[in-house]
Amino acid sequence: MKNIILLVILFFHLLEIPPAVAQQPSLQWDILGESSNRLEGKLTGTVFQYSVKNNIRHFLHEKWMPGDVVLEDGDNYKNLRIRYNAFNDQLVAYNENLHQMYIPDKSKISSFTVREPGNEQQFVKLYQNSVLGGNWRFFERRYEGSRWFLIFHQIVEEKTNVYRNEYGKLKDTELKNRTVRFMYNPDDGKFSYLYNSRRAFVKMFPDNKKEVRRIFRRNRLYNFNDIGMAHAFRLLDEAGLFQKE
Repeated sequence: MKNIILLVILFFHLLEIPPAVAQQPSLQWDILGESSNRLEGKLTGTVFQYSVKNNIRHFLHEKWMPGDVVLEDGDNYKNLRIRYNAFNDQLVAYNENLHQMYIPDKSKISSFTVREPGNEQQFVKLYQNSVLGGNWRFFERRYEGSRWFLIFHQIVEEKTNVYRNEYGKLKDTELKNRTVRFMYNPDDGKFSYLYNSRRAFVKMFPDNKKEVRRIFRRNRLYNFNDIGMAHAFRLLDEAGLFQKE
């Protein structure tokens, strides 16, 4: 009888022990398949969760887009589902097999490409030094040559008048998309702020202003939006003017 009582007590004691939780040390990208030459789980990161009501607008892209991720060691993950969180400067990836979102470790990423219909955006990770200290950031690279044309996309929260949002919640801030443009020298890692105007380009070459104006005029370059600025970088690079700075 005593043995039966002891067994019953032991049984209920075991029921109180919580089940073991399997830890996931890295991203399990099973979608790569057995034929891939990349090691499963090499792209590590943390599980990402977000509230639809709070920060769905933190993303630069409205939905998950196909894209590739290149690691620092040159390893390449192709055809992932990714979005860029421009509020926190983070890449977010969606694992379709596990139905989970991840923030891959920025330290492991060299670049990533987002493929939108009719458009392809390449983002590179660069170290930007500033008065407040340096930091690794993702920049969209629009032109790559002796000088690079970079755009830093940033979603910021700004104060505004009190209003009621679509969820009926009172708010006094709103999210806005800002872009900052740079000329980057890959030889010394120097960033130079760049305004989207013809005058800004001419001022970069004080000793060759007439030549710069002539190049733009000959190529009928008058619109200095992001596409026009990338074209201007190419024309100036081909003319060898960046070497005359």
